[in-house]
Amino acid sequence: MTRTPISISAGQAGSDPGAGPLNRLTLRERLDLATRLEHRLVGHVRRPGNAEPVRRQAAYVRSESLVPDDVDTELRDAMTRDCAVDMLVHVGPRGTGGSLVDRLLGDAPAATGPGTAPQDSGTAPAGLTVDDAERALLGQWRGGGVLGYFMVTDLVDEHAVLHNLEDDLEYRVYTGRSEIRATALLPGLPLSVRLLPVGAAWIFADTPLVFSPGSVVGVVRGVVGLLASTPCPAYRNPRTVARARELVADHHRAFRDLFGDVLVQGTASHVMDCYLRFKARIGAPAEEFALFPSLRDERWLPDDAADPDDEAFALVHHPVKGLRLLDWYAQLREVHTAPFASWKPGRLAQVLADPDVPSWVLALLAERHPDHLDVLYGLALDEPGFSWARDGAALLHDREPAVVRDEPGIIMASSIMGRVRPPEDETEVLPAW
Repeated sequence: MTRTPISISAGQAGSDPGAGPLNRLTLRERLDLATRLEHRLVGHVRRPGNAEPVRRQAAYVRSESLVPDDVDTELRDAMTRDCAVDMLVHVGPRGTGGSLVDRLLGDAPAATGPGTAPQDSGTAPAGLTVDDAERALLGQWRGGGVLGYFMVTDLVDEHAVLHNLEDDLEYRVYTGRSEIRATALLPGLPLSVRLLPVGAAWIFADTPLVFSPGSVVGVVRGVVGLLASTPCPAYRNPRTVARARELVADHHRAFRDLFGDVLVQGTASHVMDCYLRFKARIGAPAEEFALFPSLRDERWLPDDAADPDDEAFALVHHPVKGLRLLDWYAQLREVHTAPFASWKPGRLAQVLADPDVPSWVLALLAERHPDHLDVLYGLALDEPGFSWARDGAALLHDREPAVVRDEPGIIMASSIMGRVRPPEDETEVLPAW
């Protein structure tokens, strides 16, 4: 893997550690304070009163196989619990969000539902208080730091220099109070861990999972596979995200030149043919394959089970979000086209609730089929007086997670929408407001 010699900047690591309540502390004092604070957060989640949230989160970790299978049962259980605790501190409970860090900062929504423990609520955690300096550190940890796979490249006193295999950046990590010392690390050693920023420096959030030097090839292949499905970690590198934007813009021009539009639709075989023609136009292997080698496969294309005569598919290219294959696009288009029918708002409500349907595709449909947008979206959202001209942009913006809103999409993604047919009787009475 090619390494880019870029050092992580203070801006990427977090806010200026010399500002506000931390300005009275030396760098070592800040790092020690940060390590003690992380230990307190982990200790709080591990309290007996939080046993049920930890159990539920551990069950999720186990179901998602986030812990390797090739370890003994006792170690696997311990790794599962450690992963669950880390997620509760920095990510939040599965399905509800609201990490412990967010709750301390007052950013977390209140959790609801059966079995919700007091510890899961959006209120400040009972028995855990932080001073102004600790709150300033928590502000730097709001985004969860950096969780990833690293290679040890150098050791300097109580610091380890780690090269992140996902974003191709280097992190200088202070190890003084962690459970693993710099002297226990060796250059060339792969490891997995969450790093937390302390200004321009970093600390381990927990004891790293250290792999044997002989497992480097497997670790790198695993990272490439992760990036092929979710490239966002790579975009922490400013050079990578800038080049990805250039590639997507180049590909967008090529798509329009080839097909005369940003969208082509038809049968599975027609869309397959268009994709292969587009791939040939941009070059094979294209430059994005050098960034993410596992992109050479074509797993997202329509499978053999698709009806060759079904013209429900579409291939659409966005100047920033890239290429998207849409299954059952014809039905989504029919929802937006005239004449209006009573079944359409219900179908649209399902689409709006499906995060797999991109907002920019809905915006494209609205632009091309504007006839009954106000009544269609008003009924689907149960919002009388909805105006697409006034409210549409905000609606679509809110559907997109902020973390991926502006990410360049150099991977062709697939949207498999629910195959809900309109009712046979399309003359039913429209619901009242």
